[in-house]
Amino acid sequence: MSTHSTEKILVKTLDILDNLYQENKIERPRVKKIILKQEWNVIFGTNNLCGMVINFTGVHAVHGEQKLRDRIDPIKGLIGKDLFNVASDYITSNDIQERSLAVGSISCMSQPFLSSNQIKKRGFNECRDIMDMLNPTDTVAIVGYGGFVRKLLGKCKEIHVTEMRPRERFESVIIGENVDFGPKEIYIHTEKDNKKVLSKSDIVMITASTLVNGTFDEVIDYSKNARIRGLYGPSGSIIPDVLFENGLNYQRVYEITNTPRFEYDSINDASLEVALKESQTLHCISPRSI
Repeated sequence: MSTHSTEKILVKTLDILDNLYQENKIERPRVKKIILKQEWNVIFGTNNLCGMVINFTGVHAVHGEQKLRDRIDPIKGLIGKDLFNVASDYITSNDIQERSLAVGSISCMSQPFLSSNQIKKRGFNECRDIMDMLNPTDTVAIVGYGGFVRKLLGKCKEIHVTEMRPRERFESVIIGENVDFGPKEIYIHTEKDNKKVLSKSDIVMITASTLVNGTFDEVIDYSKNARIRGLYGPSGSIIPDVLFENGLNYQRVYEITNTPRFEYDSINDASLEVALKESQTLHCISPRSI
């Protein structure tokens, strides 16, 4: 189903964005500020634009430990640069942090086209959230263990999670008369089981971090038998055109509706959970009714 590598998907998405900016006579944005946090990079552009993206630090450091302060000088060199050039320069990088900035730049530049009006104007369907489309008999697979998992508990037959991090990160030790282990209603697998798990699932939800680490094309191909093939997570707030061409048929995107507040929270909050809830609007998109 997937005909392009993740890298090529991002390059083509960037090309479509370039055309959209020209067609709509929108000035090409430049990098205004970049905030580095544990787990996330937040990119602010001119024209009040903002995007956030996973950076695989903190609890997500599956590609080796990264010290954010080591990035200060290279990041300083990006301030004032054309965001299209930042994305173009870093999409093909072997450095996970540079690829993070590429996806974050694309997310930032996608913002003008993620409102309800723009989604409909561009021919896409704003659909129900995934929790309202589950059947009790569905087997659901989720790539990446995050807060999204708990939203699906009790709404389907089975939930399977594939994850690169060790199982101990999500394990509950239950000590009573006997010792037991949780979670009880979630089957946890390593990423090595992706093909086996995803190919047998009715619904597959893929973490948008796969766009950063380059595994999206592989994972979407394993998911081709699923009724719903979705993308979730703030890193996936990009225009859906090329993702839908490559097998996705459901996408959760976040429109940042209060950039100044989001910047304040990015600087002052330990995590971005509050900022996600208070400064962004969720839109669920499909290429057609599903």
